[in-house]
Amino acid sequence: MNREDISLSVCVPAFNEENTLKEAVEDLILTLLQKIKELEIVIVDDASTDSTPQLARELVAKHNQVKFISHAKNLGVGVCYRDALAVAQGKYFTWFPSDHENSAGELAKCLPFLNDNYIVTSHHRDYDFRSDFRRLISYIYTWVLNKYFRMNLKYYNGLTIIPTMCLRTTSLKSEGFAFGAESVIHAVQSGCKVVELSAPLRQRVSGKSKAFTIKSIYKVLKDLFFVLKKRKKIYTREI
Repeated sequence: MNREDISLSVCVPAFNEENTLKEAVEDLILTLLQKIKELEIVIVDDASTDSTPQLARELVAKHNQVKFISHAKNLGVGVCYRDALAVAQGKYFTWFPSDHENSAGELAKCLPFLNDNYIVTSHHRDYDFRSDFRRLISYIYTWVLNKYFRMNLKYYNGLTIIPTMCLRTTSLKSEGFAFGAESVIHAVQSGCKVVELSAPLRQRVSGKSKAFTIKSIYKVLKDLFFVLKKRKKIYTREI
């Protein structure tokens, strides 16, 4: 796809990421701005208690590509994703972690594969240096979804670019990290083909992952139950 055809909105959910937010957003701008027609970055602060909201406002003032949404209470990364989607103006929509565990180069590698009926996602199966426990949980999570939906994806929670209008044809419900799986499954069931790319994790340099807190795990399990129930009709389109 030509550069002139790509307008991309990026949700950047943030909860107490004062040490990495600026770096993550400026990585997106530096890496993507020259490769696409339009770039929109929507920072969604999920009731941070550190200086994250102040930094977000400074980024809005500095870069005209950046917008800011603020939550009065902590609602979860899935709600951040939905709120950014609601205001997104790009033809394509994705997300990017404010902890900067991923590189914006992952998204750049996805751009040439974009099309109206394609989603492009990245996984880290060949470059996953996280703990054995984290890799095991990720494997089980992926296996369950693949078996239930008769799919064969390597990963469901990677950086995934999806046509915005496709996402807006459903009511996403996930509050936690299951938002990635819910979005991908909906897109596939809507007729989109999947391109999976392999990319190394940049790995976070500050703080700890919020994906494995008790609150996050509870939300994922609750959301996963909802996704399996909501999407119980199995589609067998070739991916």
